[in-house]
Amino acid sequence: MDAKTKPRPSLLDVAHRAGVSPATVSRVLNHTAPVRESVRARVLSSIAELGYEPISSRTTPRALDHAIALLIPDILNPFFAEIVRGVQDEANANGLVPLLFDSVEDVQREEQFLRRLTARPLDGAILCGSRMPLEELTGIISHANAPMVIINRTLRHPRVACVRTDMEGGAARATRHLLDLNHKRIAFLSGPIKSEQSMARRRGVENTMAEAGLSLQPELCPASFPNVDGGFQAMSALLALPLAHRPTAVIAYNDVMALGVLHAIRTHHLRVPEDISVIGADDIAMAAHANPPLTTISQPKYRMGRLAMQTLRRMLQGHLPPEESFTLMESTLIVRESTAPAATNNGANP
Repeated sequence: MDAKTKPRPSLLDVAHRAGVSPATVSRVLNHTAPVRESVRARVLSSIAELGYEPISSRTTPRALDHAIALLIPDILNPFFAEIVRGVQDEANANGLVPLLFDSVEDVQREEQFLRRLTARPLDGAILCGSRMPLEELTGIISHANAPMVIINRTLRHPRVACVRTDMEGGAARATRHLLDLNHKRIAFLSGPIKSEQSMARRRGVENTMAEAGLSLQPELCPASFPNVDGGFQAMSALLALPLAHRPTAVIAYNDVMALGVLHAIRTHHLRVPEDISVIGADDIAMAAHANPPLTTISQPKYRMGRLAMQTLRRMLQGHLPPEESFTLMESTLIVRESTAPAATNNGANP
């Protein structure tokens, strides 16, 4: 058999020559677990002697030379899909490969992903909508060698840049809009209650109501999972309150929760906005096509993704993060048909 037809050496061949298991060869190649230096040297020597090439390097040359990790909390939420599209378009234009990880709104899974990623040789990472406690997140990032951009979270670190939307201001504008429509019993569905964005939105609601001499009632601030089912359940709980204590308007943590709110109101044979006004957040594509079209606080999702990738690329080139370590982007209130003046027949406003 001549050299042209000689089969390529396999991972099993390397393992046999080095006197180790195939799993040990894989650990050496992928840096997935500690290996004694003497064993590592023997494996690397066998790779060189046999001329072994991992399948990934043979079939996709240089595909992972400039890989970046992109971690999001919920791939099913269209808000994150638009951010991913922005990251992807900017990355592809600059020879970078985004690797997507979905933590499914699970803090423990997010932590596992981050620990694994920071232990691997990686060019950089983009972390979107992190739910981890700040102390734990800072501790993991401090052990990472790669630069990182965090979307909608503030973290001060020399290798971290942050891209945020002014959702406190957006929530304030939404609340002011409802107050102008004579709503006084306003509910806020908080979503992930400990997240920085949820707390910012709640501050916007509370402070604006306080300026009008009103308060955000605790019973009108249920926490729930930030998806359609969570919005449906939270709104159903509010509609179980006595008529005089029900909200005349609701601000949901995001648009997908607001879609669940609309469904719950219809299920209780009430109307939007005649009986209850509803405001969402994020301005996902389907918000304009809801029944009725949803008033919402808009975030520049696609531009956030592109800006995060542009910032990370500059950091990879040796530039420092932006001044103050974060970039604040605008939020705007998009008024549609789901808000109207407060009804006069649903109990006296306090």
